[in-house]
Amino acid sequence: MTFLTSALFSLNAVYILTGIVLFIFAALNFRDRSNKHRIGTALFWSILGIIFVLGSILPTWIAGLMVFAMVAIDGAGRVSRGDDSEEVTKTGQIKSRATSIGNRIFLLVLCIPFITFAFALVFRWLGYSSNDGALIGLGYGGVAAVVVGIALTRGTWREAFQEGRRLNDAMGAVNILPALLASLGVIFTASKIGDLIAQGIQKIIPGQNLFLLIVANCLGMALFTMVMGNSFAAFPVIAAGVLVPLIIKPFGVDPAMVAIVTLTAGSTGTLMTPMAANFNIVPTALLDMRDQYGVIKFQAPFALTIWTMHVLVMWLMIRLF
Repeated sequence: MTFLTSALFSLNAVYILTGIVLFIFAALNFRDRSNKHRIGTALFWSILGIIFVLGSILPTWIAGLMVFAMVAIDGAGRVSRGDDSEEVTKTGQIKSRATSIGNRIFLLVLCIPFITFAFALVFRWLGYSSNDGALIGLGYGGVAAVVVGIALTRGTWREAFQEGRRLNDAMGAVNILPALLASLGVIFTASKIGDLIAQGIQKIIPGQNLFLLIVANCLGMALFTMVMGNSFAAFPVIAAGVLVPLIIKPFGVDPAMVAIVTLTAGSTGTLMTPMAANFNIVPTALLDMRDQYGVIKFQAPFALTIWTMHVLVMWLMIRLF
């Protein structure tokens, strides 16, 4: 790849594009006189945009202070949404145009996975990281979806950004929660929280009681996922501190067999926590549900049932195989 091509098709380019979109959202919020906290809202998204655009060159301590500033702004209740009654009329017009194109509207959705997969394959073929290619493809897939959407609906870029801003404002500051929780997972792993959990379990549960160790492993995974909001972020902590030293090594268990069960046991915690904002809080905001915890309350009985099955399945798998 040439220098220009490498720069254009890089994660940093995707971050810069994301930052530009956030700057546009900030400007639209600043111009929205119906938002009583328009300055705080614009400042919040502007700071996040700066982090995305300059994150690769900003000193880490400055980026950290900017995150603290964002937390302070949101904590003070200065991130809000305006009265989008005028935009609702425009939204109705856009919906009318979208209805007229029928099932072609799914082209927008299909653009993202197709382009993501294509980028991953091309990067692998060129000898680069397919994971980076998939992430870069995800970013450019989003851009392609917007372009296709504008072409199909015969809309404008202004309408696209207005609708994007409206959707972003509906979700609010919880948009940044997944990134913050991912960072928290790295911190917990580095601070060896898993080792502390293992020491506590060893003091309570006899080392040869496989069933109770499995319960502790799955329970710890579910609870940690509820704190982290993401089972992938919780898994390294529990696997290094509990699964490997207390189950895999002492009992000679196949790691691949129990690792996947542990991971999905954590996913039951995802169903029961507001920290999993993308799954449990964002939908309530988008659907204007009266009870912001309605999704969690509905999912909790199913999650507890599935968690119980995980414990039994892991115990039977180890005993039988």
